[in-house]
Amino acid sequence: MNLHPKVRPLWERALALPILTLLMIYKAFHLPTFFFPRDIRNIVRNWDLRMYWVLISSGLNRAFIDQPCEFTVPEDCKPKVVVDPKWRMTEQQIRKFYEDGFIGPLDAFTREEMQNFRNDLLEIEKSTSQTYGFVTPRDRHFENPRLWGYMKHPAITERLAQILGPDLLVWRTQIFHKPPKAPAIQFHQASTFLVEDYQVPALHPKNRDEIFQLTVWIAVDDATHENGCLDFYRGTHDSIKTIKFGGEEGFYNAAYKLEFDRDPSRLVRVPCKSGQFIIFMERCIHGSAPNTTDRHRLAFNLRAIPTNVAVYPGVKKYRSVYNGGKYFLDNWGVVHLRGVDRHKLSRTKELADPSYGKDGLPVRKAA
Repeated sequence: MNLHPKVRPLWERALALPILTLLMIYKAFHLPTFFFPRDIRNIVRNWDLRMYWVLISSGLNRAFIDQPCEFTVPEDCKPKVVVDPKWRMTEQQIRKFYEDGFIGPLDAFTREEMQNFRNDLLEIEKSTSQTYGFVTPRDRHFENPRLWGYMKHPAITERLAQILGPDLLVWRTQIFHKPPKAPAIQFHQASTFLVEDYQVPALHPKNRDEIFQLTVWIAVDDATHENGCLDFYRGTHDSIKTIKFGGEEGFYNAAYKLEFDRDPSRLVRVPCKSGQFIIFMERCIHGSAPNTTDRHRLAFNLRAIPTNVAVYPGVKKYRSVYNGGKYFLDNWGVVHLRGVDRHKLSRTKELADPSYGKDGLPVRKAA
């Protein structure tokens, strides 16, 4: 079933609407679906009734961008673990994070550490991934011990633990290379990453309304207003929004407009110096302006989850519609970031703890 997000011709919508209505009835009444093709079964299993209704009532012109969920700031905003005072966050800082959906910039690395690492990222970005078999900026920590070593920095892990809890895994990383004159990345959000192929979510939390994933975005080069630092609409993590297909905005290979109140007073631009990072909820609407300079803007991220969240359970491959790729998971797995994985819900990949040289940098070769 082709779910590439775009405006469909009238005849396609006329065929799809009764089918979607039938599937919504199957969902509502828990009717058997074993005789459906796999893709249809996935849709019945993973879409909730709100997703069907938005598509059907709009004539296939609108949809939820991801599995719907809501978030309410909890009354108790105390850190979930006690950490070294150097990395400790106050209850007020955590409450502010819950209210805004992001926090930063925070300090982690020196400019020298990042500039020393810059060439490593540029080289690996252009090479064939040993995990997926094609050139991709995703999950290069599996083959780059220096990247893995930087992700394990306590400035990152100890702050994540205060929000998500003591036991943490990394399920995805990505290199973000924004070359000179690169266009903007439109505003977007995600919850369980059903947005990737709109059939099977990547993440399977017990409660979608809770915080079950955080992204850490680390600046390798200075990220400025001019070269496209991250922009956030604070407070927009309260719910997953709908999109309207088509329009001039674009997110990689997808064309849609995210429907939300673009109140300028809620827009926050977050410049980052080389070596600084931002923690944010993927539900918080974010994007970046074009790079109007002649300089590159390089960054990388990691996405962390508590160990009680399953990732791709029973899935052998996943598709990223907006990136146009099919990712086989034979060589993929979650990796242990902090604490202990008592749940063992996901395929796991063992990585050696990073070794550090006399300069304090993670070494290039695995231990």
